[in-house]
Amino acid sequence: MKPSPRTYICLPGAWMGAWSWQFVLQRLKASGHDARALPFRGVGERAAELSSALDNDTFAADTIATLEQEDLRDIVLVGHSFGSLIASLVTDRVPERIGHLVIIDGGIAQDGQSIFGRIPAEIAAKRRTLVKVVNDTEVLPFAPVGSLIIDDPALAAWTHRQLTPHPVACYTKPIRLMNPAGNGRPMTYIACTSPRYPVSAGMHEKVQAMPHIRYRPIAAGHNCIISAPGLVADELLEIPR
Repeated sequence: MKPSPRTYICLPGAWMGAWSWQFVLQRLKASGHDARALPFRGVGERAAELSSALDNDTFAADTIATLEQEDLRDIVLVGHSFGSLIASLVTDRVPERIGHLVIIDGGIAQDGQSIFGRIPAEIAAKRRTLVKVVNDTEVLPFAPVGSLIIDDPALAAWTHRQLTPHPVACYTKPIRLMNPAGNGRPMTYIACTSPRYPVSAGMHEKVQAMPHIRYRPIAAGHNCIISAPGLVADELLEIPR
């Protein structure tokens, strides 16, 4: 008997939009599932909406609003990199709508901690020096093409052309969690191991020490949803029910 279709809601990484998920979504849809990606306000497809009012709470509230407006339940909520933080915030707020939380090479959110407070200090310090102002909003400009960890030069260049600045408040503002990470919902962590991403240094080991998180390493770089969509889709299709 063929399993019933699932709903996958996918959230993008920093500087990226829903476009970054297109290759994974194609595979999930081809397997008969409802799969979609949501861009964040002010970033990616919604870059024109950039404003100083945007932060992680805004992104989480927007995502929750979509889930409530469409009455989506028992979803597989997937966050890539930065998007995993927003997915964690959403799960903290509306766990009744989440069937499984998936983090792809991101961090495990902790109450009171900012992204700059979590990642290696030297990387955070370097990124702070790059901050610029766009539309009266402090932003982090996107990374150079060579740092995308995408081996195919044409694919890396295509990706780079679509990146947009990201509100720096998302990195500096401490997050607020009312519950432990995952809020009791089933969790899977997909770790990109080939090569490992310096920003996520040590996170793979920390996750493996958390027995409530299902750990799944894949032989791909950090932007695996673009460079290795087949591997990502296979992992998502195998998420336990």
